Amino acid sequence: MANLPDHLMPTPVGRDRLPREVMTKHQRERVLAAATEVFAKRGYQGTTVDHIVAGAKIGVGTFYGFFDGKEDCFLAAYDRTVADGREQIEAALVAGGSWPEQLVNVLRSLLKLIEADPFGARIALVEVQTAGPAALARHERNLDEVAELLRSGREHSPFRDELPASLEFATVGGLSWFLQQRIAVGEATDATKLLPEVLEIVAEPYLGEAATAVLATAA
Repeated sequence: MANLPDHLMPTPVGRDRLPREVMTKHQRERVLAAATEVFAKRGYQGTTVDHIVAGAKIGVGTFYGFFDGKEDCFLAAYDRTVADGREQIEAALVAGGSWPEQLVNVLRSLLKLIEADPFGARIALVEVQTAGPAALARHERNLDEVAELLRSGREHSPFRDELPASLEFATVGGLSWFLQQRIAVGEATDATKLLPEVLEIVAEPYLGEAATAVLATAA
């Protein structure tokens, strides 16, 4: 018995095997983690199914058991990254405080996410731009969601009557572009140092230059 492969060994008494659906979910998560790294390193256009299969150390049949193809795999990896990020950012919002304090918490959380998961950040902000119309539509919906969250800042702005209707979309677009550029040049692993610049992009239109400088110094 001792020489049998692990998968042929009898289950120890009192210990149940994991249900098949749990094992399948675990394997799919492992494939998505590997695919995220492959997409980040090779770029969406430079990645093939064979690259993902090799990176995840699975068979082609197993890959197609989980995904319809490269695009479907990318979309799943993108959704997984965004869902993880949303959970942490929502936790930062729950922390309370004034709107400026909440904004600092959220932006710091975002930068920590980028720093902790540079591969995920790259596919969520850079590679999504070239992954086709379905990926771009998802990305734009997520940016719209962030823009709506920013809109509450108008209530706390001394310039509320002067703020243009398109401010939130312009701000989110500017932030997205800024982060894309920083990630593209390899600054993702030190992203938290970007907080003062990010605050300047996001907070200054609502709070003004002086108040934003004070906020950045305190942060």
